[in-house]
Amino acid sequence: MNYFFTQSLEQNHPITIIYIAKDLSITQRKIIVKKVTPNRLIAYCLLRRQIRTFSIDHILSAGIQTSSKAV
Repeated sequence: MNYFFTQSLEQNHPITIIYIAKDLSITQRKIIVKKVTPNRLIAYCLLRRQIRTFSIDHILSAGIQTSSKAV
């Protein structure tokens, strides 16, 4: 997952994460990483339209979303 965090941070491109919130709900977020610390990820959340902090321990998966448009 660190690869995707680094790519988003360096290239300012969004990635998709699957995240367990504090209330144990599972959400999918599209984010642009702004800073990575050992325990936290600070990112712009496209869903909430604001800077959010995510606990790395609560991120289940991360990846680059490919376009689903037909050509």
